[in-house]
Amino acid sequence: MKRPRLVPNARRVLRHSWTSHILIAGGLLTAAEAVLPYLAGAELIPAAAFPFVAFGVVFAAFVARYVLQEALHHGDD
Repeated sequence: MKRPRLVPNARRVLRHSWTSHILIAGGLLTAAEAVLPYLAGAELIPAAAFPFVAFGVVFAAFVARYVLQEALHHGDD
């Protein structure tokens, strides 16, 4: 089995890809879901809706993975 390797332009992908940005937002939402119950009166999103919001963000990242992202292919910084 081949060893996994980063893409040659990994730093550029992290900076410019929608997928990376959406997944970071999903990670922050997941962290917020774990932390917010411990903060008094910090209900920004109703508890019943939070998992659906987090799912929506992760699903958006899945879709973004298949959308052509021009900034990654043209060498624009």
